Amino acid sequence: MKLDPRVEEKLKDKEPRTEKIYRPIPDGDFEIISLGEDPTKGIKIGNGLPDLVKRQLEACLKENAEL
Repeated sequence: MKLDPRVEEKLKDKEPRTEKIYRPIPDGDFEIISLGEDPTKGIKIGNGLPDLVKRQLEACLKENAEL
């Protein structure tokens, strides 16, 4: 016996999602910045960034690499 349609809505929200989440693919030229001692681990940043921005971004990423 169904008494409250809101109960069914709550149950639907708890079901695992079957949707795939697609990650964006970097476009254009980029360089890989090593964030630690392991040279195989790095992050891609765009080559088109101004030098000051690139240096600031690299410093920020290295400072927060543990997060």
